[in-house]
Amino acid sequence: MTSPFPPLAELVPHKPPMLLLDEVVAVGDTSLTARVTLTEASMFVEHGRAPALVAIEYMAQAIAAWAGAARRDKNEPPRLGFLLSCREMTLEVDELSVGDELLVTIERVWSDEQLGSFDCSVARGGARIAQAALSVYQGELPAAGAP
Repeated sequence: MTSPFPPLAELVPHKPPMLLLDEVVAVGDTSLTARVTLTEASMFVEHGRAPALVAIEYMAQAIAAWAGAARRDKNEPPRLGFLLSCREMTLEVDELSVGDELLVTIERVWSDEQLGSFDCSVARGGARIAQAALSVYQGELPAAGAP
């Protein structure tokens, strides 16, 4: 059975090996849930483990996928995004393990065409293992020295 959602590579500007999420499993007007399963080949995995802090990148890529899905609905390509801040991050575990299946959920708090704030979480086996509030920017950066 194929996913009803487009491949992540069509929603985010990342390319392997930095495309860390596996698939979108739900998307709404203000939210998205994505799945990632850690394998020995997953970025940041060494000796079967990855630091739990990688959850921040899973969250950021889920935000990028949500923004990319919204742009896709308007027949526009995904745009480059930047993580501006991370607030109130909590990690319930120190590390992740090969075989872990994670669900990454993001919920838009507010956004405009370029800036946004999102409440994010990562769950493993139904238990939340990470959460944070992320602020992001999407768009072009001014050239160095430009006003």
